[in-house]
Amino acid sequence: MLGFDEWLILMLTCLAGAASPGPSVVVLIRSVTSTGVLAGIMFGISHGLGILIYAGLVSLGLVSLLFLSPWLFLTIQLIGIGFLIWIGVNMITAGIRTGWAIPDEPDINAVHATSITALPYWTHVRDGFLIAFLNPKIAVFFTAIFSQFLTAGQPMLIRMQMAATAWMVDTLWYILLAMIFGVPVILRWFRFYANRINVIMGSIMLFLAVIIAYSILTRSGQIISV
Repeated sequence: MLGFDEWLILMLTCLAGAASPGPSVVVLIRSVTSTGVLAGIMFGISHGLGILIYAGLVSLGLVSLLFLSPWLFLTIQLIGIGFLIWIGVNMITAGIRTGWAIPDEPDINAVHATSITALPYWTHVRDGFLIAFLNPKIAVFFTAIFSQFLTAGQPMLIRMQMAATAWMVDTLWYILLAMIFGVPVILRWFRFYANRINVIMGSIMLFLAVIIAYSILTRSGQIISV
């Protein structure tokens, strides 16, 4: 097993990665706002599963199979971009369809359900997993982090401990966020302004998709030459 000091450093590093803002937080907010805290928790659990796959591949040394196939890496990234665009368009469409206007002096404590459309729980499970699994750069992140702790001939138990730490930190972080966003006062605020939040966050998703696509295109020559 890793020493406590090493494990603590690994855990804090994984936490820093999980806490960095990105598309996952946007989709989590949609899950909690539309369906509730349980949906957010289910999102967090399935997101952690996607993280566990990449952390496991890195800790077991199998991630090289992904890096040795640049086209596979690129394909997963492109599918991920398409997924971000799809979610972004859906959020914008939902926000526009239910209207943009809000009262001049809104009562945040009032029930405002006209703009909320509950989504099936399986949708949140799917979104949580795919938003992580379709981001192969997570494998690059764990390769950089785990390389500081992996050694030749290292016991399998230590490798499993590292992957489990990454999975635990990510899952618990998103469950914590779901519970925070689900606090009644915060949730009522999100739901009251759901129309505008959907449009704004959907636009952010499209912007992130464009940025990621541009990053891929700038490296496409290097990818093709590999």
